[in-house]
Amino acid sequence: MREKRKFIRFNISLKTIYILQREPKVEKMGITKDVSAGGVQLLTEEKLNVGDKIGLKFFIPEALNPAHLNGIVLWSKLVSTGTKPSYGAGIEFIDIEEDNKNTFLKFLCDLMYRKIGK
Repeated sequence: MREKRKFIRFNISLKTIYILQREPKVEKMGITKDVSAGGVQLLTEEKLNVGDKIGLKFFIPEALNPAHLNGIVLWSKLVSTGTKPSYGAGIEFIDIEEDNKNTFLKFLCDLMYRKIGK
């Protein structure tokens, strides 16, 4: 089967705060399953709705401040049942706040360099 993705995915867990852009705006915690230059798969305790606009704050190792990005939920599904259900959501990036572009892009370049260097 031919890969349809535009960008390489990196399987990495990053602590992430997400804020759904609807009222009430509440910060909640999630964790990434994978990250690419075009989007992220985010694991959460709640099911996100397709079409939701979402603000993201990624806590990147060695960065002084989290990287702030905005995205839209493309898909959402239950990934684990048990005492606490877990959901996965595919989020496409819409934009990166200007102050955070270098932080996020350097992080992705470092991941790419490590992958190629192996």
